[in-house]
Amino acid sequence: MFASLRRPIPLAQVRIRDPFWSERLRVLSEVTIPTQYLQIAEHTPRLRNFLRAAGVEQGPHEGYCYNDSDVYKWIEAASYAQAMHPHAPNEPLIEKVVAAVIAAQEPSGYLDTYFQLKEPDMRWRNLSAMHEMYCAGHLIEAAVARYETTGRTDLLDCARRFADHIGSVFGPGKRRGYCGHQEIELALWRLFDATEVQAYADLACYFINERGQAGSPFAEEARDPDIHHFGTWLGGWIAKNVDAEGNYVGGEYFQDHAPVREQTEVVGHAVRAMYMMCAATEQAARTEDDALLTASLRLWENLTERRMYVTGGIGPSGHNEGFTFDYDLPNLHSYAETCAAIGLALWGRRLSAVTGDAQFADIAERAIFNGALAGISLSGDSYFYANPLESRSQHERVPWFPCACCPPNIARMIGSIASFAYLAREHELTIQFPVGGHFEADACAFEVESSYPYSGDYTVRFRVAEPSEFELRLRVPEWCDEMTVDIEGVEMEGEFEGGYAVYRRTWHDGDTVKVSMEMQPTWMQADHRVLENAGRVALVRGPLVYCAEATDLGVPPQTLCVDPEAEVRTEASDLGTVCVVEGVYAEETEDGPLYQRWEGRALSPSGPATWIPYFAWCNRGKTAMEVWTREV
Repeated sequence: MFASLRRPIPLAQVRIRDPFWSERLRVLSEVTIPTQYLQIAEHTPRLRNFLRAAGVEQGPHEGYCYNDSDVYKWIEAASYAQAMHPHAPNEPLIEKVVAAVIAAQEPSGYLDTYFQLKEPDMRWRNLSAMHEMYCAGHLIEAAVARYETTGRTDLLDCARRFADHIGSVFGPGKRRGYCGHQEIELALWRLFDATEVQAYADLACYFINERGQAGSPFAEEARDPDIHHFGTWLGGWIAKNVDAEGNYVGGEYFQDHAPVREQTEVVGHAVRAMYMMCAATEQAARTEDDALLTASLRLWENLTERRMYVTGGIGPSGHNEGFTFDYDLPNLHSYAETCAAIGLALWGRRLSAVTGDAQFADIAERAIFNGALAGISLSGDSYFYANPLESRSQHERVPWFPCACCPPNIARMIGSIASFAYLAREHELTIQFPVGGHFEADACAFEVESSYPYSGDYTVRFRVAEPSEFELRLRVPEWCDEMTVDIEGVEMEGEFEGGYAVYRRTWHDGDTVKVSMEMQPTWMQADHRVLENAGRVALVRGPLVYCAEATDLGVPPQTLCVDPEAEVRTEASDLGTVCVVEGVYAEETEDGPLYQRWEGRALSPSGPATWIPYFAWCNRGKTAMEVWTREV
């Protein structure tokens, strides 16, 4: 089954030339990577912690215990950016950071600057709270990214030493344990792909299989008086999983409440849940585990049909950075962390690759273009951590966070965008969504011209040295009512399979496929059980969700109503393609007492109004914003 898995095209074989993504990749290389370097190396002590652990500098550990992971994610993002823009001047920065990381590693393979500098006797004592394996997972992902984009093995060797160390401590017949914040599980699968060392796949499976079983190691930690003080920074979540008698009764926050194969709802911390399910889906496919795949599909259904925002944002609560209950999707106070939307996209990519079903790619696309991409400014140097669907001018992008997981995470997503757009395996190419450029897949080389996401038209030209037989799979998005495919010089009808138009034939050099997907502005309504959106509609066009800002309207959008049957046209702007809505109405009101007798509501047309892509909101300063607008 390993050979049949669909995989992203290696980024070393990708050259993107795309009106939408080329600009974001340019900003990534020229702005985001350098400014984030300043944050980890100069404005905060993240890189200094490695230098101190290596003995190059003197001083204590500073910052959160998980801050090493931000350095690792920056390396991963910078590696992708350098692959996309090899002439960008970031290589010396990457080498400096990589050298600092490698120098900090101990001979045993252990590498975590918090424990090396601050709590050397507490290693592996507080798995639920202290993120040791989480940091290790991001080190592994950074190392694999560096290896895949440059062929360099220096950081890969470092990551393998740490993975080997972890494998010497945990596993069957060894200590029982797994991390409170999932990440290492999916990283180990990437390490297995890079090295073909079976032990890494076995360890990934072990962590998934053990989670939620009786006698949780987190329960023992919660009852250990020596480490209670050690986890108090986690906001009391450890204590809340233990009753008055000291019994472990919870675990939902860590997805540790039941074995993964038995879980029925997405619960707890949203990012942890997404990373766990990425690994579970990989394991299900590679080991042909039907029960694990069934659980993945069951949890996906619960998430996307009851607990997901229209933007692909997930996790409505800031209290637990995660899930609450079905249909609880507040707009103004939504959390919808950037990292969680990225995690959803990663999971959707894997489920689509495993099942061959486009529904998972539909959701991944929504999360990428809306819930995730909103997390970074158009200028590439300021960010959102939470992504609300409404604002009353209190939200503002900032250049960094004390807990800075989101900035390097969105950077690595942008740098690896081609891995979401195309999947390939022997004799098969899948186009999830078109990104322009030149690509070298297993079955063929091909070039794409695209103006997506503002247009549904794109062209694919194949470059093959000799005629080659393979299957071309073109996703038909759920938002597309009509899609036409023209293979130049050939009359051929495709087959429709799992949301894809499929063409099986022998392809020749220069063969051209022209695709046109209808892309019309559409008003969406929410399920009636989403009380927050009763009597409201949201504007969607293609993969993009739109919102209204007071910057364009002159008044807060909360004061307006729309007629969903009125004309909506599109225009080009500095923020991308915007929608101009004709049927916009304002209430005729006058200043008066705070409360007065009801005398009816009078509406008057306010003239055409502009809706902008949600990902572009708050790029012009603080302003009132709304995704879900009242109907007339």
